[in-house]
Amino acid sequence: MTTTHTIDILMATYNGAEFVDKQIKSLVTQSEDGLISSSGEKIRLIIRDDGSTDNTLDIIKKRVEYTKAKRENPMEVKILDDANHTGSPTQCFMKLLSVATGDYVMFSDQDDMWYRRKTETTFARMKKCEEKYGKDTPILVHTDLSLMNEEGRKIADSFFDYQKLPREEGVRDSIGQLLIQNTVTGCTLMMNRAAADLLREAPASEMVLMYDHYAAILVAATGHVSFVDEPLIRYRQHSKNSVGAHQAGSVDEYKSRLIFGREKFLKDMDLSYRQVGYILKRYEDKIRARRGQKTVDMMKEYSELIMAGKREKLEFFQKYGVYKNGAIKKLVQMIWC
Repeated sequence: MTTTHTIDILMATYNGAEFVDKQIKSLVTQSEDGLISSSGEKIRLIIRDDGSTDNTLDIIKKRVEYTKAKRENPMEVKILDDANHTGSPTQCFMKLLSVATGDYVMFSDQDDMWYRRKTETTFARMKKCEEKYGKDTPILVHTDLSLMNEEGRKIADSFFDYQKLPREEGVRDSIGQLLIQNTVTGCTLMMNRAAADLLREAPASEMVLMYDHYAAILVAATGHVSFVDEPLIRYRQHSKNSVGAHQAGSVDEYKSRLIFGREKFLKDMDLSYRQVGYILKRYEDKIRARRGQKTVDMMKEYSELIMAGKREKLEFFQKYGVYKNGAIKKLVQMIWC
């Protein structure tokens, strides 16, 4: 009996020649031992390049061919024939999601490195969640990650420690926390088919912050989000990152906030209010059915803060306990809102 590929790793690339070979190598050598022994799942890699002007695609093709020649049962790799430049990681990932047919999907950047056990460890948690909540429930599993610099030297064992993000169950992935501060990093997550199908209903244009933040709020409001407290990926931190990370409480974080200032903070918050408004407009009935009218009301009030003054915002934050994690971030929120 032929096993159908059911876990799709969706990889977006753009001018990534410097690092992409190591990442492809870490993806095509993902362990399938736990998958085969548990339920026979296989992994497939789907790659979409966003119109690179360097030799990213050539490097990818050479690594894929080398893997086919050297490995007994090489992973299936599909490179999409679509190199139109969108200029947007979110649009690129949503294009990939639109063609994915697996029962589970994962997302990969071009310059990180996955630990060999990443897929099977994440999948093991996914199966436990599906056993508890049902396969028809939208489920998102995400993990911690370690950080490395541009040269590949590890600079932090845990992103959650580095950013001082909450680990407490019921806080970390609560809707209130996710509304104002994303704790889900796209390159660490896996979604089941129910969650992926739900996300496919939304256009990239509604994901005005990032697709992972949109997905995290959506699944938290309609299903279940689960966290694996283990770093399963080495995230490369460098000047070309679409989204970077400064150590919480560090001089670099203070400097970043001072440089970008209140104007950027308010712009990001406005995007956050808008994004929640889009989610509520598209999925209100599903959110109400899963979480009740109180959650709908909270999300509606949050989305309407885009038109509110400082006093109304402070009243909302106090009413629902919606604060960024960490003393400095919370203080900035209270002063600059």
